[in-house]
Amino acid sequence: METTPEGVSRIQVKKLFGNAAGVLLVSTLLASCSRSDSNPAVVSGTIDTDEVHVASRYGGRVEKILAQEGDTLKAGQVIAELDAAELKARRDQATALVAELVAGPRKEEIEAARHDWESLTAQLELARADARRANELFASKTISDTEHDQAASRAQALEKSVAAAKSRCDLLLAGTRPERVAQARAQLAEVETQLSEMRIAAPNDSVLEVLSVKAGDVLAPNREVATLLLPQHLWVRVYVPEPWLGHIKPGGRVKVKVDSFPNKEFEGAIEQIARAAEFTPRNVQTLEERIKQVFGVKLRLDNHEGLLRAGMSADVYFPNLPSNLKKTGAAN
Repeated sequence: METTPEGVSRIQVKKLFGNAAGVLLVSTLLASCSRSDSNPAVVSGTIDTDEVHVASRYGGRVEKILAQEGDTLKAGQVIAELDAAELKARRDQATALVAELVAGPRKEEIEAARHDWESLTAQLELARADARRANELFASKTISDTEHDQAASRAQALEKSVAAAKSRCDLLLAGTRPERVAQARAQLAEVETQLSEMRIAAPNDSVLEVLSVKAGDVLAPNREVATLLLPQHLWVRVYVPEPWLGHIKPGGRVKVKVDSFPNKEFEGAIEQIARAAEFTPRNVQTLEERIKQVFGVKLRLDNHEGLLRAGMSADVYFPNLPSNLKKTGAAN
């Protein structure tokens, strides 16, 4: 029998190595099974974000660009300004009209109307006296029918003139009608709205992703000026098999991991579960996966730290699924 320099046989050495390899293999399998049973079900998807496309409802020439692509914007921060010289003139005109109507007629206008009314009243008294004398003279056949009729007609005409003058004076004293003031204010508000549309601003805290115009461009109404990303409105859509539906519901919590932060878990919540099934997305190329039907699940992500970005690949962990459910899923 051959022996090693230490006196151990070659057969014994082979047995020792064989036993060690077996133990290592069994340990590896047990560890693998243990990890497979303890891990929650995982599906993968791509993080996406809500977008806002800002524009002006009225056309104009781009006068100023106040932000650049990649800038972080606060709510109300102006991105671009359009030229609005004619709108400013219309606003000034409408503002002056409102001020005039609210102030009402001037004192001088009221005094002039009162003097006209008093003057016509005096003329009416004189015409009435002339008409009475004309009646007496006509009765005594001293004047003709024509002269008598002229005196009576002049008195009647002055009565109407006095009534009209008194109405004008009363209208001036009453001031402007509320309806006219409201109409003028509505016209001013319309111009102010158009002017506000000349300043393209961010509606929320966002990131300027695409700036579609430059200074000097002439824009048609509703022409898109910029695309904004809402970094706090991140979501990911994943696809889960039908057996999972009995164990997930809107509002349920999930864990999310991304490659950029492998040791960190992010919180997420189920926002929507598709009502209708669909086939596994076409980027899964095997026939076995293609024939399966899945349901889309939209998950809203908590990004208060600002670490997540649109386009990142994400692994979504559903912790409350029974261990007997098969770990399947397709990326968005």
